Amino acid sequence: MYRSYGELCTEVYDLSKPLGHSTGDVEYYIERLSGVQGKVLEIGCGSGRVMIPLLQAGISIDGLDHSDEMLNSCRRRCDELNLTSKLIKDEMHNFELDGQYDAIIIPAGSFQLIEGREQAITTLQHYNIFTPICHRVVD
Repeated sequence: MYRSYGELCTEVYDLSKPLGHSTGDVEYYIERLSGVQGKVLEIGCGSGRVMIPLLQAGISIDGLDHSDEMLNSCRRRCDELNLTSKLIKDEMHNFELDGQYDAIIIPAGSFQLIEGREQAITTLQHYNIFTPICHRVVD
């Protein structure tokens, strides 16, 4: 499922959930992350629906996604708004990064794209490598 976010899926996603669209999640993350001094990582950043408003709110955030099309859409949107963020193409359940993040977020049900209980558990254990305070930020 996670691999199926191609060109058409990205267009539909961008049309159905345009930049600025929020169900309260964007405001939630802005509030919860306001005290984070370091970098934040959004896993499953897609085309930037959550990440871009966080950048606009002054949160230092990078994005990770497996879909080239979604990352390209996010990059275009960031460029249009003169925003800079590191965008990483990789799997949400197994990736390697340089350095640590002070918080990791996975908004909008992206975590549900992981198939199987064992892989979900392994994924959560993997995130702990990158952020020792994750549980305190998004509890």
